[in-house]
Amino acid sequence: MAERQETRTTSFLESPSSALPSKRLAVVGGEEGSTTFTFYDRLEIGRYEKGLEAVGKLQIKDPTVSSRHCVISQEPDGRCYVRDVSRNGTRLQGRRLSPNLKTEIKIGFVLSVGTDLSFRLEGDSPRDTLEEPGSDRGTVAISSTANVTVLVGDIRDYTVLAQRSDSSGVQASVSRVFSFLEEGIAALGGTLKEFQGDAIFAFWEEGPSGNHAEKACKAALSMDRVSRELAADSAVWQVEDFPLKIDWALASGLVAISSHGSGNALGLSMVGEPVVLAFRIEKFANDETGTIVACPTTRDMARSAFEFRDLGERQAKGFEEPQQLFALAVKRTAKS
Repeated sequence: MAERQETRTTSFLESPSSALPSKRLAVVGGEEGSTTFTFYDRLEIGRYEKGLEAVGKLQIKDPTVSSRHCVISQEPDGRCYVRDVSRNGTRLQGRRLSPNLKTEIKIGFVLSVGTDLSFRLEGDSPRDTLEEPGSDRGTVAISSTANVTVLVGDIRDYTVLAQRSDSSGVQASVSRVFSFLEEGIAALGGTLKEFQGDAIFAFWEEGPSGNHAEKACKAALSMDRVSRELAADSAVWQVEDFPLKIDWALASGLVAISSHGSGNALGLSMVGEPVVLAFRIEKFANDETGTIVACPTTRDMARSAFEFRDLGERQAKGFEEPQQLFALAVKRTAKS
């Protein structure tokens, strides 16, 4: 059995909170079974980094733990929630948590991080609160409509790649690539909705800060350039004899956006033709058409700032009528 990693921590609070009861994380198993770490309102778990010790942090010597791995918070009613913000994931009761979503961690539940470290939540259980009929304490979920431009990026021939290469090596390389792309999308004002296996799904929403289609086109060109650089970086893409190629698609239009899930474990739902269309027309991108294809609406909205090449009509799966497609070529202001 691998030697359990040493746990390092600082004082969580300078003084106990008068408003919240104390909660404790108890290390599970081994000689450290009696070790506990007390918190009141918030506790951040992450990798130990010398000189970065701070109140409210539990630091672990384990290279598989992210510098910020997960955050536990206690609500005024005494309930605790955990949010995973790591690269390698956090498990609750053996189940991997959805990234960046708050999920309730109840007394007695076991939280696992890194290679070989688990904690059990201890403390008084929160008092059950009963809401009277007609109570308006809960938030009423609504679905809002918005004009957006969706950007989808998909690794070309991923099925062949997965069958031909070591799965762990492929996963590690894809994870590194998507981490860089995620940072680029955020820097360019986009919202990353999710990763879907070998695909990345982001969008730009209509707002006062400018044309969302133009922003998405700028991001697509930037992400295409970045992905080519990452493909040539042996420290990032470590799959031999299988070059990385990512194809992109842009689609603009009206969608419905809402949250789904229960309690604090919420996700983002987006429904509308642009979402389906982007995933469908991405399949037509290749070396001949160009790696970035766009629907007519995106082209019309961004044609003053970008050049597009007409690709003619294509029959996209699930659509009755053929779709006119365009290749995003270059920003018009770019100098040749």
